[in-house]
Amino acid sequence: MAPRARPPRVEEDPQNLEEGTGESSPPPWSPRAFNSDLHEVQRKICERLRQTGRHDRTLADPTFNARFARHLERLPPRYLLDLDLDLDNKVDDVLLHWRILDECADPNKRPVFHARFLKYKTVPREDDGIGHSQDSQDHEEPCQKLLEELSLERRKTVDRNDSMSISSRTRDDLKTVLLHEIIFSSIDKPKLLSRLTALLSEVGLNIQEAHVYSTKDGFCLDVFVVDGWKTQETNDLIAAIKETLTHKNASPSNSTNSSTSEKIIDLQQKVGDSEIDLSMLTRGDKIASGSSADLYRGTYKGHDVAIKCLRSKYLSNPSEVEFLQEVLILRGVSHENILQFYGACTKHPNYCIVTEYMPGGNIYDFLHKQSNFLELHEVLRFAIDISKGMDYLHQNNIIHRDLKSANLLLGNDQVVKIADFGVARLGSQEGQMTAETGTYRWMAPEIINHKPYDHKADVFSFAIVLWELATSKVPYDNMTPLQAALGVRQGLRLDIPASVYPRLTKLIRQCWDEDPDVRPTFAEIIIELQDILHHIQAPKGPSRRSRAKMQKKSEG
Repeated sequence: MAPRARPPRVEEDPQNLEEGTGESSPPPWSPRAFNSDLHEVQRKICERLRQTGRHDRTLADPTFNARFARHLERLPPRYLLDLDLDLDNKVDDVLLHWRILDECADPNKRPVFHARFLKYKTVPREDDGIGHSQDSQDHEEPCQKLLEELSLERRKTVDRNDSMSISSRTRDDLKTVLLHEIIFSSIDKPKLLSRLTALLSEVGLNIQEAHVYSTKDGFCLDVFVVDGWKTQETNDLIAAIKETLTHKNASPSNSTNSSTSEKIIDLQQKVGDSEIDLSMLTRGDKIASGSSADLYRGTYKGHDVAIKCLRSKYLSNPSEVEFLQEVLILRGVSHENILQFYGACTKHPNYCIVTEYMPGGNIYDFLHKQSNFLELHEVLRFAIDISKGMDYLHQNNIIHRDLKSANLLLGNDQVVKIADFGVARLGSQEGQMTAETGTYRWMAPEIINHKPYDHKADVFSFAIVLWELATSKVPYDNMTPLQAALGVRQGLRLDIPASVYPRLTKLIRQCWDEDPDVRPTFAEIIIELQDILHHIQAPKGPSRRSRAKMQKKSEG
């Protein structure tokens, strides 16, 4: 039975939710919600600046209005919607953000970090800033509370002289933390946001709130509210961030690049006999583009194939490492639910991976762009295919680390195959893994928190995919990717509609449990899914009432 098409949702644009170039992109917004003329917004901001009495010299500059207009035009509409013009510190922030973005325009000053102390905050002593607070552990508290705390729809008012609220708890149950604001700006690039959050974590900062924006001219403006710094003073805080960044990016003889080059050579040797005969490869039309590669349809030795080509500017950097690692994983796997690998070219400048062509595209597009809705038996069949492929990977000690609907492809007869192994790893490859890897909307909390993780992180990601299949909705579609991650680390989970089959609901909740040990293995998941499918497809016998009628008829 073919999937049913959903009625289009007027204000939803799933394409805006995908992560990649411009990771600071805001959540979807409705043009109707932004009905103020930009010049009117500018007029209101300027009027509010005059009322504060602190910016007379700035406003008196004859070039101010024209420059300010150009600045506002490059900001996303969401930024302007987030402003509360009734608050003095909000209009002051507009000028601060303008100054930071102007400073970032100088390549010699990138990246730009700015920090300031916000306020003191009292929290339960058991809340270390990266786990659950007492309130979020209380099941009587609705998830909406977390949504409100993390909301990017409007930045919260921060009273820098805010006094501590003790409520009914004793002082021994509470501790005081300092909240600081970190503002970051640089060229907006793929994976920049995840690297930045990892950097703040290395400094010992816990992100409590985030407001992230991409400008129209390719810059990012990311504002984080953090705890973890012990004093109000911020000079040392910025120095610590920059020192950590320098330590990560530079060392004598540029050993980072040297290490990358050595890893590339090692991977090229391991790839070995995977090289294809380029004379047998015909490249056709481009069918997709990613952050560092383009995907083409083509033919190879009579087979209909997909050709993933790494762009030349990404050679000799981490993208090349990911590319070769994907080749290494693909050449060693063979399963009906894993994308079939034909070969690769790992010689400059023709880096490419050749795999079978999947005519149905990826499940993300199938559900969210083509507006398909799956019947329960179709959800189960898709989920069983995915689980079988993932069970095969885990049995071979491979952790995918980026399981999401965009990496699941549909073939003939709607068979589902797992693809994109650029960040996959052997479970014993690097000891305990703590790197923040994957895509925020599907990422397990232990990865978000930079804690050690294993194959059970894939099970968490599968729970989000299963929720997608059952609901045909985009995960956390009212949140930015980072906002979703911050919610997950505090215990937030997606709402499961009552219409979802009860046993499926139970399985989803088990798979996204906070404790990885509670999550089932994919072997166990397959058994449960197959049992559910068998149950719903079993022929239903006649009811007791019907049997009684049949008996009377036979007696007559």
